[in-house]
Amino acid sequence: MTKSMESYETAMVNKSIAAERQDRKRRNMPVRKPRTDSRTTNSCFVNKNPVTSMTQEIEQPLIKILVCDDDPAGRELIRSCLQGITHKEIVLLEGVHAEEIQNALDKRRIDLVLMDNRMLGKLGMEWLGEMLKKQLAPVVVLTDFEDEEIAVQTFQEVAVGYLPKSDLSREKLKNIVDVALDKWTRLQQAVADKEKLERLANLDLLTGLYNRRAILGKLCEYVNLANRYKDDFTLIMLDIDYFREVNIRYGYLAGDQVLESIATLVRSNIRCTDIAGRYGGEEFIIILPKTNLSVSWVVAERLRSIISQAELRDADGNVFAITVSQGLAGWEHRDDATTLISRADEALRKAKEKGRDRVQILLGPSLRDKI
Repeated sequence: MTKSMESYETAMVNKSIAAERQDRKRRNMPVRKPRTDSRTTNSCFVNKNPVTSMTQEIEQPLIKILVCDDDPAGRELIRSCLQGITHKEIVLLEGVHAEEIQNALDKRRIDLVLMDNRMLGKLGMEWLGEMLKKQLAPVVVLTDFEDEEIAVQTFQEVAVGYLPKSDLSREKLKNIVDVALDKWTRLQQAVADKEKLERLANLDLLTGLYNRRAILGKLCEYVNLANRYKDDFTLIMLDIDYFREVNIRYGYLAGDQVLESIATLVRSNIRCTDIAGRYGGEEFIIILPKTNLSVSWVVAERLRSIISQAELRDADGNVFAITVSQGLAGWEHRDDATTLISRADEALRKAKEKGRDRVQILLGPSLRDKI
């Protein structure tokens, strides 16, 4: 028993000595500093309360502000003012070189840019206009006292706001941040609403393809480009065979489903550079850029085969099939949209006369003369 106690005490002493040596070794080791890259934009919280509860942090909005000022005193002034803003959680990022600023805008979600007017002079007004055009972030320009009058004239049309440094304070910076963010939100909403209206104006609501006005506009664009650069392109006019009978036999809802199905099959079996639209009723137009008639015939024949094999169902679940006829016309010298559509429509008429469910090509005068 005594020997066991002595062995135990010896082991504990040895363990204590080893632990003390290890602790001393740790204290003597040099502290490694985290690696930093001078080219990377620095970021930090400027007004985060260390004792804020998790619930409060979640409720408090997080705002990323990019400060673009190559003057350390200017950046410190902005930092001190931002520290007084308590109604938002602010992460401050600093950029002093064009590469840093562009990298921060491209790779991070920036909510606001505070830019010194001298930095803007180095980057250029075109850069600012392009950034706002891409909707990367709102910009507030901080100007020197002597530049205030020029700033009002220069920046009011391009930047979201401006603030003279001579008048800089926590309250005024807070107000300009709030106003800029609110204005930017409204601008983005206006752009989104405009894009939505443009989509609605250009799309056929049933099929999701371009409507008649939009597809004819696209056709005119390609005709103008072809006449200028002599690039081949082909027009396909596609018509659903016996569509009237589909409506009579299966109902108009089934007819709408057929139109939707055709649009889906067309969209999924053409290139992303090809353009499809609903010309009217059960007729569709497909524009194949940089494509001659022989290649276009292969595309049209593949579409015809895929559509004829598709299984469609009416409201009662009855399966039925449909076929399509197509007329092809390739662009020829001095063609306009009217002559091209007329030739494709004539080719489509011939396809129907020959029994439907087929592809027909009609050559224009310049090609017929060469045969």
